[in-house]
Amino acid sequence: MRGKRSGAFALLLAVAMSVSTSAAAHEDHDALGAGPGANSAVETQKKDGADAGDGHMGMGSMSTVDMNMGGRDIAGDDMDMGGMHEETANKNKSFGERLVSWLGRLHTMVIHFPIALFIGAFGVELFGLWRRNRDYRHVAHIMLVVGALGAIAAAFLGWFAGGFYLTDRNPILMTHRWLGTLIAVFGVALAWMAARHGKVPERSRTLYWVVLGLMTLAISIQGFLGGTFMHGGLYHLAF
Repeated sequence: MRGKRSGAFALLLAVAMSVSTSAAAHEDHDALGAGPGANSAVETQKKDGADAGDGHMGMGSMSTVDMNMGGRDIAGDDMDMGGMHEETANKNKSFGERLVSWLGRLHTMVIHFPIALFIGAFGVELFGLWRRNRDYRHVAHIMLVVGALGAIAAAFLGWFAGGFYLTDRNPILMTHRWLGTLIAVFGVALAWMAARHGKVPERSRTLYWVVLGLMTLAISIQGFLGGTFMHGGLYHLAF
């Protein structure tokens, strides 16, 4: 019994750490490239990196071991300083600003449910088709209803995470923003279509299958785009 409690606590702790780490990447809208206009934060980082390039070239004589050992101390200091800056920034925010930031961080907690449920519903439908058993349609319908609710919540919180802009200078963010919104809309449509076919089983399901297949593809693309913000851009899967 004690082992189960400790295991559950460890799982909750891991989830909390994962969410807090990934949510931090959504805090700075300017760094994400949200909204129209010039990306001042990114341009500043590029300029600073170019200016520091000559200094890094002169460090070639340092051994790899020395750099690795020193890097540990530097990384620890950076983490401590980052926590201090974040705490100071939060104190300077108004209640409304902290509420918007908090709602945006919840986005990373909700997105997993529609991803799993929509793709799972597609799998259940295929399994039921293979087994020639219509009972699996009811299971898929329930998954689509819950997935649609999760998609609405994820899209709603995503607007808080990325800022309320109609266009973004970062094309990945803009695609992620509007694809997520469309997924929420078509998720509701899919749940309605599944309920309609449940009442009239003999109705043609061709359109339903097309929309469900496109939804599964869109969810997969959306998950990949979201991962680019967490793991270093489109090249994070480079082989």
